[in-house]
Amino acid sequence: MQYTLNDVKNFLIAIKQTIPLWILGTEEYSHQSGLINIFQNLAVKDPRFGEVSRKLSMLMWMQNPLDTAAAHKCLELNNHDSPIQQLNLLKAITALPKTVIPVNDLENLFQSGDQALIIRHLFPLLRGSDGLLWLSKSWDTLLRMGNPDLAQNALNLTQWEERFIPLKQRLITQYNFLYGSYEDGLKSLEKLDSAIWSLWKEYMLSELMLKSEHPADAIVILSKLWRENIWNLNWGQKLHSLLYPINTTKALEDSADVSILLYSWNNGRLIENTLKNVAQSNIGEAKVFALNNGSSDTTGDVVRDAKNIFAKGQYKGIQLPINVGAPPARNWLLAEPEVRKSKWAVFLDDDVELPANWLEELLATAKHYGNPGAVGCRITSTGVPTSLQSADYHLFHPGNGSSQIEGLTEHVMVFDSCRNAFDYGQFSYTRPAVHVSGCCHMLNMDAIHKCGSFDVRFNPTQFDDLERDLRAYLKGYNHIYAGQLKIGHIQHTSLAKASNVRGMAQVFGNKIKLESKYTEQDLNLIFSRDINELWRDTETKWIELYEALRENE
Repeated sequence: MQYTLNDVKNFLIAIKQTIPLWILGTEEYSHQSGLINIFQNLAVKDPRFGEVSRKLSMLMWMQNPLDTAAAHKCLELNNHDSPIQQLNLLKAITALPKTVIPVNDLENLFQSGDQALIIRHLFPLLRGSDGLLWLSKSWDTLLRMGNPDLAQNALNLTQWEERFIPLKQRLITQYNFLYGSYEDGLKSLEKLDSAIWSLWKEYMLSELMLKSEHPADAIVILSKLWRENIWNLNWGQKLHSLLYPINTTKALEDSADVSILLYSWNNGRLIENTLKNVAQSNIGEAKVFALNNGSSDTTGDVVRDAKNIFAKGQYKGIQLPINVGAPPARNWLLAEPEVRKSKWAVFLDDDVELPANWLEELLATAKHYGNPGAVGCRITSTGVPTSLQSADYHLFHPGNGSSQIEGLTEHVMVFDSCRNAFDYGQFSYTRPAVHVSGCCHMLNMDAIHKCGSFDVRFNPTQFDDLERDLRAYLKGYNHIYAGQLKIGHIQHTSLAKASNVRGMAQVFGNKIKLESKYTEQDLNLIFSRDINELWRDTETKWIELYEALRENE
């Protein structure tokens, strides 16, 4: 369906009045499910929402083709509209036997990390009559293990009936996109039946064009997709970023006003690589400060010797006799006299991989958005396949979510829009945010001076960067997610995970502290302002998109 400008405006008005949380995104699985159900109910009175619920359910299944719940919902909503090829595959998936797969045992097997053990126990099951069911519970994990042979062999060992061959081709295409070459990915996409996989196929083709440095072709494909699916928030945001990229020309003119800050504890090898990466990137006249947080390994030597890889006077190493924890280490760096005089303080984790233009992108984004309180970026894993660690952060309405700590009513509910998904470029856009990742975030020193630095009560770490962002946001500072910039993070971290009981206790303890710092009224103010900012941003971009595409017709 092709939309007029009035259609676009009226659609935004209708959705803003009925489903304001659509503005958070259309990618995260549980959010997709909720949106589909709401759109489906609203369609009784407004037929426009019927098309949205059908197409979103179709996309959710295409993105999760082994998920029987997604297949059931897609079949329910598209039973009378889908091509026969798609209907046949959906019916075949939903008719699979209800064999109970011991998911807990399977998870324990994967958590062992022993690939030989996985091959010995799982692969014979894939050859059996229930092989497709076993594959459905293990495919995502097999892809993430970083061994291309493991996932490929699992596909080949599974017994594929003729009716499921289109499903196998879809999984091969995903595999080739994550592990293969451009040519492999393109050949796989060409083999996919458009009658079954249309939305997913076209989007993945646009991303493949971008990865192979054919942006004009990508824009043509994505433009057509968005014109026919203006309900897809992520596609629209991404298309707008491609058509109106942040101008990085002369971004380093003000680099002398930047302090780049790193701290590390017993991570000598990784911080050495990160400092070399910083030195080799385009940082202009920015100053670099690295702090050894009481390490007992080579970190102290690395921090001391790094002066040799920077220009004279550009670098300063700091040695602490003990590990004071993350928030105090950050504050120590912020208290450096030269840093306090800076306009921007950029914190980098000690284990990141940076593109050459990383600082240019952050500074240009800050300038474009009128010098906000903080600018962050898209954080991904560094290995193959590439997965998202953090992206476009917002808050739910206070209390809108399930508490993770028994007995505690949680009100600070962060919407993790990417949920460790594979990085298909679906968050490569720039827009306002409540919070940005601490792996790489550029802080406005004016916000530090007026709102304070990091709260040391969140030692040793967890939630300290989120708490600082919320505090600054309450004081009126905006934050910007610069998703066009991708930075690799070697050691995956998560606010919700810890490796042992003690670690979990620290996470839960800090979450309780976070809850106690903000009233429900505070969080309502943050939530409402953020939603309003997001709507203003999207309403402007959707109209600009429509007009730009109309001119190119």
